[in-house]
Amino acid sequence: MSEVNLWEQPDVHARRWFLLGVLSLTLVLVVMSVSGLNVALATLQRDLGVTGPQLQWIVNAYALPFGGLLMTGGAIGDRYGRKGALLAGLAVFGIGALGGGLATSVEVLVAARALMGLAAAFVMPATLSLLIDIFPPPERPRAIAIWAGFAGGGAAIGPLVTGLFVTGWWIVPSWGWEAGLLYNVPVVVVVMAVMVLWLPRSRDAEPRHLDPAGAALSIVAMIALIYGIIEGPEQGWTSAPVLAAFAVAVVFGAVLLRWQQRARHPMMPLELFADSRFSVGVAVVTMTFVVMIGFWFLFALYVQFSLGYTALEAGLATMPEALASMVVSPFTAPLAHRFGSRRVMAAGFGVLALTFIPLAFVDTETSYWYMVGPMILAGVGLALAMTPATNDIMVATPHRKAGIGSAVNDTARELGAALGIATLGALSTSIYRSTVDVDAVPAEVADAVSESMGAAAEAAYELSLAGVLDAAAVGATIAETSQAFAVSFAQTMVVSAVVSVLVAGILFVGHVRQRQA
Repeated sequence: MSEVNLWEQPDVHARRWFLLGVLSLTLVLVVMSVSGLNVALATLQRDLGVTGPQLQWIVNAYALPFGGLLMTGGAIGDRYGRKGALLAGLAVFGIGALGGGLATSVEVLVAARALMGLAAAFVMPATLSLLIDIFPPPERPRAIAIWAGFAGGGAAIGPLVTGLFVTGWWIVPSWGWEAGLLYNVPVVVVVMAVMVLWLPRSRDAEPRHLDPAGAALSIVAMIALIYGIIEGPEQGWTSAPVLAAFAVAVVFGAVLLRWQQRARHPMMPLELFADSRFSVGVAVVTMTFVVMIGFWFLFALYVQFSLGYTALEAGLATMPEALASMVVSPFTAPLAHRFGSRRVMAAGFGVLALTFIPLAFVDTETSYWYMVGPMILAGVGLALAMTPATNDIMVATPHRKAGIGSAVNDTARELGAALGIATLGALSTSIYRSTVDVDAVPAEVADAVSESMGAAAEAAYELSLAGVLDAAAVGATIAETSQAFAVSFAQTMVVSAVVSVLVAGILFVGHVRQRQA
């Protein structure tokens, strides 16, 4: 813990809610970058000729270093100062956003996104650690609930903000997909200025040592796992590269666990998982983001590819969820106190299942009003599931190890996000390819159609400009691929609903056994 408790300092105590706002804005900034670019993916495919797997790598290039380096980023913040970690992370985040916005190739864009993810690994854990240090224990659950609400809401707000700049609206011109990255730069500058002036310094009185070997092992294991999942539909699940990737993930994961048991200063002390509040909280945060990030990723593509929404309209479509999440999150602390956190988390996954079931019946003619109810339920379910889980993780973590608890919570989020995009994205791709009727489209676009909806649209557009395809042929291509993508989205939502029901059941049974013990 800090040498002097920050919440005991009168000037810090007086501006604690203002500081919570600053930290929440910073959190939203890095969380929006996980999902915000989703609404620009269709534009990216047209402008850069991005393939389906490349789309997943553009998204996962941010999530992989983010999730892999969170523990290290949290440890560095604890040891050398959380304010310094925030400022340095934000500066690198801004540089990455600038480089990505100016990118002219997929490779440069992926590298820029990876740099932003690396920077975010230093930013996100410091926000929660500082929150723990700024607020006295009685107010901490409410502050954590607000933090978690912004975390969930930020993921839904990201598509709206990105869509606003990509599509253009009112006095804001249309700047293309590049603006989905460049808007971060001025925001970073303003937030850094505010932090320099008003954010207090915070660090552990007994800072823990770094664990570079553990960090390296975790990064290799995660990258290998996600690579295998993404490339499975492309190269075949039994192909040599995919099997090799899974083997590397298993081996390095096992070595990581062994190293954490024997290391003098482990990156992630495994004894924390002996507390069921901690271990269950980590599992719930992970599973919440598996189903939700996959949903956000596919929903953005569905409304654009199958329903013809613009990037801005796709962003606006997610607003009911963001608002519901931010409204409900502050009320989860008293609910968890009264009914038990596991019961509330189980209810959250039950609500998420009710979100996905109606979406299993959508098609290319679905009205947005049909989806408003599920979107609101998604926000409510997200708040009920994630907020108590985050609070349980931090309550189970000793105060002097707040940075560890924060980093583990954030690592669980990003691991879930990466796995959700990879697994549900791969499932959607497989369903699309098995559904689309290549014989129903012109032979000139057959290969592109069999790859992905985005590739088909790009090929049809270019061939129409070259005079190879007429309007009828382009229309037939779009109609067939739109229907196939709608089917893949609907069937993927069935899987998400089943997963949510299973998690809800496990949590409820665990709650009953906990009360009987």
